[in-house]
Amino acid sequence: MLLACLAAGAVCLLCLRRLRRAYHARLRQLAERERVATSLHDTLLQSMQGMILRFQSVGHRMAADSAERAALEQILDQADEVLAEGRHQILALRVPLADGDRLSQALAAAGQALQETFDVPFRMLISGDPAPVNGDRAEQMYAIMREALVNAFQHARASRIELSLDYGCAFLTLRVRDNGRGMTQLPAGYAALRERAAAMAASLDVLSVPRQGTEVILKVPGEVCYQTPRAPRRRRGLAAWLRRG
Repeated sequence: MLLACLAAGAVCLLCLRRLRRAYHARLRQLAERERVATSLHDTLLQSMQGMILRFQSVGHRMAADSAERAALEQILDQADEVLAEGRHQILALRVPLADGDRLSQALAAAGQALQETFDVPFRMLISGDPAPVNGDRAEQMYAIMREALVNAFQHARASRIELSLDYGCAFLTLRVRDNGRGMTQLPAGYAALRERAAAMAASLDVLSVPRQGTEVILKVPGEVCYQTPRAPRRRRGLAAWLRRG
């Protein structure tokens, strides 16, 4: 019996050491991502922004109706798009790890960063009882909803954008809403988002009305996303009532 206990203790100690090494390796990876993101922002993007401003000043000295100015403005529009995409990629590097109960924090950070970039008001709402989410599921949900946020900020031409998380018992439901121009046809990228959602037994729906806005809804079954099973709210209320008695 003593040998069995010692063996079990040794196995547990080995597992703890492996988990600690993996944790520290993840921290080093995040630190490197932050270093690279900071370097790119402080050098490449800032230099590109400076060049765009210089070309704009040159364009303003050209005749307003000249073909050269029209061509230069078209090039500058394309450069602005490239710059915005670069900022999005840097945001992906700098965002905190979206695991467990940090999913909402990571999404809030993404929304705030996009608000600063595009100067569009953003707010986040949380309802229900927040609960830790499985790490793999959290990363997948973050990737899907961040893409929905980027699409809203970049293409919706909205005056406000909202992200909500509803921690229900049966489902964790995430929504991105905007009051922008809406869509008559979904971009091709949403097909890939639906495939990513289906891979974790979730559903992704897009509701859009022209000139009124768009809502992207991700519903993930609680049994596959929560770290611990959640009892229906009425049961939890009855259990609490019985304990008080």
